[in-house]
Amino acid sequence: MKRTILFLSLGVAFVAASLWVVLSGGRSARAVRAKFRLGGAILTLVGMTSLASCENTFTTCYDPAPGNHVNVNQENGTVMTNGDAILLTGYCYNTCTVRVKVCDAQKNVLQSEERIIEPGELSVEFVLNVGEYKGEAKLYVEYNVYGGEGSNITHEVDIVIE
Repeated sequence: MKRTILFLSLGVAFVAASLWVVLSGGRSARAVRAKFRLGGAILTLVGMTSLASCENTFTTCYDPAPGNHVNVNQENGTVMTNGDAILLTGYCYNTCTVRVKVCDAQKNVLQSEERIIEPGELSVEFVLNVGEYKGEAKLYVEYNVYGGEGSNITHEVDIVIE
């Protein structure tokens, strides 16, 4: 409420100073100086309130750029065999790394692949190839959120390999 009253009072004063400049034909130095000072005060107030009105720890009111997102689409559901395709779809706003790992119940890596994806629509197919292994396993799909190190998201999917 205080900001609104301050904005309104500065705005009315600025309009009055502008009218004073127009009526004096621009010859009154006091009128021009008052108009510039009020204009500067309005700009300062707008800048300060836009920086201080954010809720987060950063003093910015801009939304962050969207991160990369990947969806895991398995053609045969959770029951898979060697040769089945694991299709990854989504969108990469910047270059990202996609890693696919298949691990058994003891977390031994049965298959691991990594690909670097260029910005744009994402449609990558990985073929399941775990040799002679049969039984329960986990499928891990890890990708970068913003293309940088340390900002990864991992999808875990329980699967059965027949």
